[in-house]
Amino acid sequence: MQTVYIRFTSEADRERGFYELATRARVASLPGQVYQIPIGAITLLENENVGYRRATDEEVRVANDQVRNSAPAFL
Repeated sequence: MQTVYIRFTSEADRERGFYELATRARVASLPGQVYQIPIGAITLLENENVGYRRATDEEVRVANDQVRNSAPAFL
C-alpha cells in the first residue's frame, strides 16, 4: 500500500479530516501533527473539502526521528 504524509491546514480541518480518515480509511498519527495515510484517502479528504497539504521531507524526517528516539519513562 502506497502512503503519503500530510498536515492539515487548520485545526478545524484536522478535527474533521482525522475523523473521516479514522472512520473510513487508515491513518497513523506522528509527532508534529504529521499524518501518514493511504494515497487513495486523499480523494476522501478532497470530497469532504478538508484542507491539507503534503508534509515536507523535513517535517517527515523530524516526526520519524522523534518516534525512533523516544525512550520509555522509568519511574
